[in-house]
Amino acid sequence: MTIKLVGFDLDDCLFDSTGLSLKARLKGIEAMIKLGLEIKKEEAEKILFEIVEEYGSNFSKHFNYFIRRLNLIHENINLSYNMQYKYIAAAVMAYHKEKIESICLYDDVKECLSNLRERNIKTAIITDGIPIKQYEKILRLEIDHLIDLVLITDQIGIRKPNPSLFEYCLKKFNVKGQETIYIGDRLDKDIEPALKNGIHSIFIHRGGKYDLPSKIKDKGQNIKPTYEINTLDEIVEIISDINSK
Repeated sequence: MTIKLVGFDLDDCLFDSTGLSLKARLKGIEAMIKLGLEIKKEEAEKILFEIVEEYGSNFSKHFNYFIRRLNLIHENINLSYNMQYKYIAAAVMAYHKEKIESICLYDDVKECLSNLRERNIKTAIITDGIPIKQYEKILRLEIDHLIDLVLITDQIGIRKPNPSLFEYCLKKFNVKGQETIYIGDRLDKDIEPALKNGIHSIFIHRGGKYDLPSKIKDKGQNIKPTYEINTLDEIVEIISDINSK
């Protein structure tokens, strides 16, 4: 069976989403302190990270809740209504500035995508998220011309780990699961639905938030990827291995 399609997750697969978000949140804290918020940086980080843990990394109001919580629990802080929103605005501006300026591909991505194109192997990105946000990442990463199809779950109304999402991708390219590889950083949302469609699954270790031993154990019970890799440089050899069988 010949590989005709290679699919990728986006965040923490093609770029360091976890690391970028962390740096951006820290820039937000620095901006509030620079504006005059009287709190030690370490204490502010602790409170903000608690909020991220409690409400999830995709929550859109981390800084709002940070100021709200700080205003209620910190004995030395009593902010006026106007000042609360000035601090939030400063944090959000710094957060987005860092995300825009620092987003970049992992070093192995461009060469991998170019090699696949030279071999006439189609490529797809299958990612959860809000379409405008995910397309913005793809455009800023300058890989749109190297990807044949982008599937964003909120755009089509099917979210990972629903295997129908991957089935839809196969139908779009008119290929079989055995002719396809999918690469992702989550066992539960990437690897499992790919396997259910007979797709060769590759779990890539990038050190992101779902690549921690505790997360793998919690989310990856009895899920066994076809391959595990640390770099996309290994893809060519894997394709040759599959094609030779």
